[in-house]
Amino acid sequence: MAQDVALDARIPAELDEKLSRLASSRGKSKSTLVREALAEFVLSEEAFAAAVAEGRAAVDAGDVIDHDEVMREIDALLAKKK
Repeated sequence: MAQDVALDARIPAELDEKLSRLASSRGKSKSTLVREALAEFVLSEEAFAAAVAEGRAAVDAGDVIDHDEVMREIDALLAKKK
């Protein structure tokens, strides 16, 4: 397993107070909560970046659907529900 590294970040005092209360109520350290939150954030950002790259590749390949066509399909689906 990779060795942990220390990270220094400044946060507002109000956020630190909220983090302290949350850590206490969860029975975890603030460091653990920050590590978990940061890991989720990084995964989310990586997924977003991959989705953007996939979308750009689709546009470059001409694999797109015209907005008006999409709206016609949505209107048809909505009409079926009535």
